[in-house]
Amino acid sequence: MKSASLCVLITVITAGSLLAQQQPAQNQLTLKQAVVYALQHSPDLKIAIVETTKRQGNVTTVRSALLPELDVAGDVGRSRLEHGYPAGAPPSLSRFARTTYSASADLHMLAWDFQKTSLELGATRERLSASQVLVDRKKQELIFQIAQLYLRALTYQDLLHAADLTRKSLTSLLDRTNELVKAGRAVPVDAFKIQTQIAQIDSDSATLEAGRQATLSSLAATMGYVGQLPALAYSPANTATPPATTDRQQLVQNALQQRLDLKAAMFDTKSATDLERAARRSYWPRIDFRAAAIQYGGDNPVGFPTLIGRLLPGLSVPSLGTPSGVNDWTVGLHIGVPLFDSGRRSGQIKAAAAQAEQARLAQQKLSLNVAREVQTSYAELQSAQTRVKAMQETVIQAQEILKNEQTKYAVGRTVINFVLEAESGVLNSQSLLSQAQRSEAIAQLALELSTGTIQPDSLP
Repeated sequence: MKSASLCVLITVITAGSLLAQQQPAQNQLTLKQAVVYALQHSPDLKIAIVETTKRQGNVTTVRSALLPELDVAGDVGRSRLEHGYPAGAPPSLSRFARTTYSASADLHMLAWDFQKTSLELGATRERLSASQVLVDRKKQELIFQIAQLYLRALTYQDLLHAADLTRKSLTSLLDRTNELVKAGRAVPVDAFKIQTQIAQIDSDSATLEAGRQATLSSLAATMGYVGQLPALAYSPANTATPPATTDRQQLVQNALQQRLDLKAAMFDTKSATDLERAARRSYWPRIDFRAAAIQYGGDNPVGFPTLIGRLLPGLSVPSLGTPSGVNDWTVGLHIGVPLFDSGRRSGQIKAAAAQAEQARLAQQKLSLNVAREVQTSYAELQSAQTRVKAMQETVIQAQEILKNEQTKYAVGRTVINFVLEAESGVLNSQSLLSQAQRSEAIAQLALELSTGTIQPDSLP
C-alpha cells in the first residue's frame, strides 16, 4: 500500500514538474521577447522612423529643383472690344476677337546656379543619413532601457523572495520561541521582538512591491504594451564575475568609431556646412532653360485685312476665311542676377554659419561625452564586479553567523536579540548581493551601449 501511494505521489510530482516547465512559454515574458516587442511597438522608435520618412520627403522636394518641370495652363476671356492675338505677331498672322482663349505647355529646368541647389540637396541627404543612423541608435538605447527595467524588476523580485524566506524563518523562530515561553525557558518579550521584526519585513515587502509595480509600468510604457504585462520569466542573477580586463583607452577609441549618434552628428555637421556654402552662392547668377508651346484662339475672329476694311470702307478688301487658331512656341535661357534684397541673403548666411558652428560644437561635445560615458560605465562595471565578490563572501559569513546564533539560542546560550540581528544580517547581505549581481549585468549592458556594440544577442 505504501509503495502504491509512493508511486502515485511521484507521478503527481513529475506531472507537476512537466507542467511547470511548459507553462512559462505561454504565460511568461522573457527579456528577449520584451525587446522584440519593443522594437516593433515602441512609440519613441516609431517617432524616429517617421522623422526619417519626413526627411526622405525633404530630399525628394529639394531634388525636384534639379529636374525638368512641365506646367500646362489654359485661359479664356471675353472683352468689350476686339483684342488681337497672338501679341507681337506680324499683321499677316494677327487675329482679332472679343472672346479669346489660349492653351500652353511650359517646360523649364535649372541650367546652372553654381551648385547652390546641389549643395542644398547634399545637405538634405546628409540629414536623412543622420536620421537613419539615429533610428539604429534609438534601437540600441531601447534594448538597454528594456533590459535595465526588466532586470530592475527581477531585482525587486529577488528582494521580495529574500524577505519572504526571512519571514518564514522568523515565523518558525516565533513558533519555537512561543514553545520556550510556555516551557518557562524564554520571556514573552522575546516573542514580541520577533513579531516586531516580522512586521518590519512586511512593511519593507510592501514598499518593494510598490517599486516592482512602478518598474513594470515603466517597462510596459517603454515597450508600447497596452494593458498588464505577463509575468516576467525569472532568471537567477549571474553568479560568474569575469573581471573587466579590456583596455579602457581602446574602448574609448572603439566607441568614437562605432557610436551611431556620433556618426549622425558628423552627418549633421556636413549638412550644416553645405547649407552655409549654398547660402553664400545665393549672391551668384542663376540660369534657367525654358521652352513653351502655345495655341491661341478666338470666337469668330477676323484677320488684319478685314479689320482694315472695316476702318476704310472705301478700300476694296477681298473677303477671306480666317482660321481661329494660331500656334506658337518659344525656347530660350533666363539669367537672373540678384542685386538688392534689403539684407535677406546676408542674414541667411549669418544664420547658416552659426548653425554650422553649432553643429561642429555639438559634435565635439558628443565626442567628449562618449569618452566620458565609456570611462564611467567601465568604472561602474568594475565596481559592480568588486561588490559582487565582496557580497558573496558576506552572505556566506552571515549565514554561518545565523546558524551559530540559532543553535546557541535553542540551547539557551544566547538571547533573541542576537538571533534577530543575525537574521537581519542575512537578509541585508542577500539583498545587497542580488542588487550587486543585477547591477553588474546592467553595467555590462551600459558599457556595450556606450561603445555602440549592444545587440539583442548580448542580453543576459
